[in-house]
Amino acid sequence: MDKMISSEDKRELRKKQITLLVTSYYQKLDFLHYESLDVLLEKSLDLFLDSDLTIDEINDKLVDAIASRKKALDERYDDDNVRNNHETIYGRLEQLVRELNKLGVDYQLAGALCGYIKYDQESNRCHDDIDLNVNEEDIGKLREVCSRMGLLFEDNRFSSPRVLKNGIPSGEHEVIANDPNSDFHIGVFPFERKKDGSVISKGYYHDENGHPYVREEEYPPELASELFGAEEVDFRGTPLRITPPEQIYLFKKYTNKEKDQHDAKFLEDRLDPEKLMRIRTLSHEGRVVRHLPVVSMGEDKKNNELGSMLEEGTQPQKDSHTISKEGVKMLVKKDPKPQQDITSSEDGFISNVIITTLALITFVLCFIGIALIYLIQM
Repeated sequence: MDKMISSEDKRELRKKQITLLVTSYYQKLDFLHYESLDVLLEKSLDLFLDSDLTIDEINDKLVDAIASRKKALDERYDDDNVRNNHETIYGRLEQLVRELNKLGVDYQLAGALCGYIKYDQESNRCHDDIDLNVNEEDIGKLREVCSRMGLLFEDNRFSSPRVLKNGIPSGEHEVIANDPNSDFHIGVFPFERKKDGSVISKGYYHDENGHPYVREEEYPPELASELFGAEEVDFRGTPLRITPPEQIYLFKKYTNKEKDQHDAKFLEDRLDPEKLMRIRTLSHEGRVVRHLPVVSMGEDKKNNELGSMLEEGTQPQKDSHTISKEGVKMLVKKDPKPQQDITSSEDGFISNVIITTLALITFVLCFIGIALIYLIQM
């Protein structure tokens, strides 16, 4: 028992030492504020708390990681790097938009580029990728476009490597297209349009048991009309649909990432204050979030759409934020009985019609026979 207590005390002391190291560096170095202190502490404890490294060795590892982060940050704002990065990003975006428009893909640009393009000013930092909101019905068309651009397309919605963090899927995009010769990639945020004008934003992930789930964030019609596809700008002579910069600002304003804070500062004096308030108000009033199980339907089935209705089975699970009154089209298992009842009813109707017709024919034939007999006897 004494040994167990001693071991726990040592672990607690080690935890305090690691926490003190990380906190000390965080308070001294502003560029570390690209992430919150809590997040950095969590990462550090995951790496070092149960390792065999001494505290001095842990300190050396932290110093190396900080130096690497500073180098990456300097490179992000280096003039030559920025210029080369923008040539790639804007050139690829021009090609992508033209191809998507030709095929009639339901998409819109997401991320900081929306603001920089709308206000006709390039940023002074490198951009990691191109983010797109894409209607799931058009994922197959996007694959076709990416293939023509020489990109490697991956659709991992049903085997997503992402996990849930703070109620939101975290990790690499479940639908992504990578350039095999560079770090450039296109990241996709899938969504679904409903007939009533609402839009469902989707994020795929797996739970602790490896089971695939989808996080749905449903936007009612009024909010959906503000956020999805209502705003269009001219980009190098081509129509480009964008996410409203007001929405980008609301997202970036409340993150701790350095690049997000940089973008938010650029946007804040350029936004439409009335639209910003309208989006903020509608976002608080109308959204519904739910987490539902999904089942893989196989690669590229029906032009990579999500397949047909699933067999009878498990009801969707709900989290504390869920307000779900209906299933998810093509994803949630639904009770097929209503369809079976309809089919049975149709079969019964057809059978009754056939029987009735045969009975009428028999009656007519009997009547004709009796009439003939009567005539002969006369």
